[in-house]
Amino acid sequence: MKTELKLSFPATTRGLIAALERMSHIGVTWNLGGDLVSRVRIVVEELFSNTVKYGYGEECERPVRVRLLAGLILTLVYEDDAAPFDSTRWKPDETANIAANDRPEGQAGIMLVMGLSSSARYLPRPGGNCLEITFEPKTAVTDAP
Repeated sequence: MKTELKLSFPATTRGLIAALERMSHIGVTWNLGGDLVSRVRIVVEELFSNTVKYGYGEECERPVRVRLLAGLILTLVYEDDAAPFDSTRWKPDETANIAANDRPEGQAGIMLVMGLSSSARYLPRPGGNCLEITFEPKTAVTDAP
């Protein structure tokens, strides 16, 4: 059985806080694991703050839309109305070994988003961006006797 939720928030600090609170609430409501909810919250926070800072250029009432679909895997669909930016084109290179604070602006966050998710797919939309991100629950690793 798939469960779906569609949300929209203004691109403000208030909107970001509300989005993160909703992610936590959904995690409890849908009985998602704490690790999964934490990864989703970090990704939403990174994408949201990038939309405000780089996409819209400042806090504003323009929308940030989030859709969550829970099934065997969790899918996050993140949309904004900012100028096109395909973060999935980022590839680890020689900067991956540089400390996060010393990397060129933007690369640390992209690496974080890609590292916390299972997959990411950019879907350009007229007048904005859509990023579809999947998260698979982590399974405990045990040592075989």
